[in-house]
Amino acid sequence: MRILLCANDFPPAVGGIQTYSYQVAKNLSALGEEVIVLAPHIKGDQGFDCRQSFKVIRIRQKIYLYFIFLYALLRFRTDKILITQRADYAALAFWANLVLRVPYFIVVHGGEILLAGRRKSIRKHFRRAEKIIAVSNFTAQEIVKIGIPKEKVTVIPDGVDPEKFKPGLNSATVETRHNLSDKKVILTVSHLVKRKGHANVIRALPSVLEKVPQAIYLIVGRGAEEDNLRKLAQASGILDSVVFAGYVPDEELPLYYNACHVFIMPSYEIKEEGDVEGFGIVFLEANACGKPVIGGRSGGVVDAVIDGETGLLVDPLNTEEISTALVRLLTDESLAKRLGQRGRKRVENELNWQKVAEKIREIMHEEEAKKK
Repeated sequence: MRILLCANDFPPAVGGIQTYSYQVAKNLSALGEEVIVLAPHIKGDQGFDCRQSFKVIRIRQKIYLYFIFLYALLRFRTDKILITQRADYAALAFWANLVLRVPYFIVVHGGEILLAGRRKSIRKHFRRAEKIIAVSNFTAQEIVKIGIPKEKVTVIPDGVDPEKFKPGLNSATVETRHNLSDKKVILTVSHLVKRKGHANVIRALPSVLEKVPQAIYLIVGRGAEEDNLRKLAQASGILDSVVFAGYVPDEELPLYYNACHVFIMPSYEIKEEGDVEGFGIVFLEANACGKPVIGGRSGGVVDAVIDGETGLLVDPLNTEEISTALVRLLTDESLAKRLGQRGRKRVENELNWQKVAEKIREIMHEEEAKKK
């Protein structure tokens, strides 16, 4: 089966959707499918693309998207289209199906369906799709709310690479780099944007430090909120207990997870901006490294974190709840270890990229079989 996988975000760019698109392409290819990826041009992509087991076609200017999409369909005699991020591709797939009868499948992460202005377009372009793949039950419910038939929607959660993200890696270089020796490390890995909840962790930190003086908050990532977060830490009198690590190369991330005692990302929904956590791959990455996690009780995070089993869920806007959860996991080593171990086992058994690709492949072949 030849699959044209369309993504608006793809490595070497970094982020959750970029990781999702790449891992699905890589693992579908490993399962024997012929995958052709259509993605935007980005600095460094040539070196990245030549190392892959699948073909990547880069779009250098958006004006050429329609022509390149049609070229890829016809040149490679595409059997199926898989859209791992909607962007403009749903409209193109809709017309490809209407004119050329090429079946298409759309993955929905969350935020792209929340804004009211998009709903008419979504209803139109989703209706001819064979299946809509939601990354969480929250996302599936939102899709149904805007008028997509329930039977057209299936839930396949995100995954992680358990060989790359695993416990026991030597994180001494990270600890030395950021002076983490003898510290209780609280970690967040994400873009520095408002909805990720960094500010509420900083607001909760003074209370945490009263009970766990050696606590330190390590923030990995860059973004528009960095200056605001620095000012907040300064105003709260805890700037010395907050470390801004900035951009960290993808290959070093497992070391950062291994260096922490607890991972936290109390993200919350900003409905008017269509901004929500559809799932949260970072929770799985931390769990895969044997670490307990704390997530906001919002969006698809409730699927990523099993409360009391692989981590703790909190009200992402309640700094007292955030503080209590952090202190609990930083002081109760037995609980922290148990949650981390269960999180690791869940990744090994269920939430890894091979399983995700197998489920997507099964759905794509299942729809094909129904028509025979």
